[in-house]
Amino acid sequence: MKIKPYRALLGFMIIIIFMSACGQKETKNNLIIGNKSSEIISNIAVQRVGKTDVMGSNLKHNEHCYFDMGVQENCTYIVEFEDANNKSIHSKKITSNFNENDIVNINIFKDDKGKWSIILENQNK
Repeated sequence: MKIKPYRALLGFMIIIIFMSACGQKETKNNLIIGNKSSEIISNIAVQRVGKTDVMGSNLKHNEHCYFDMGVQENCTYIVEFEDANNKSIHSKKITSNFNENDIVNINIFKDDKGKWSIILENQNK
């Protein structure tokens, strides 16, 4: 009978940890890059003046990675990734506005002919 209160406390602590992690993701990151292709992509990088952020993990179909771009207007940056199968690198220069309230979404596609595309899905005004 003494074990049950400890299990309840452990369960409560796990829930608190998960809730705090989810809250940080939504408030801090304002650039989301999604893999909409059936291929695995890796080494996703966002390069801007004076800073490069790299997400090295492999993204499968419909997985996303998140970046904190701060608050900036007319921010020009390069989105770059590696095709994990062919080891080829693809990139695109994009300009966006970043603020605390909106999220910029970029999706990566590969068409039937094998051509990769990096597409800015929305742009806050």
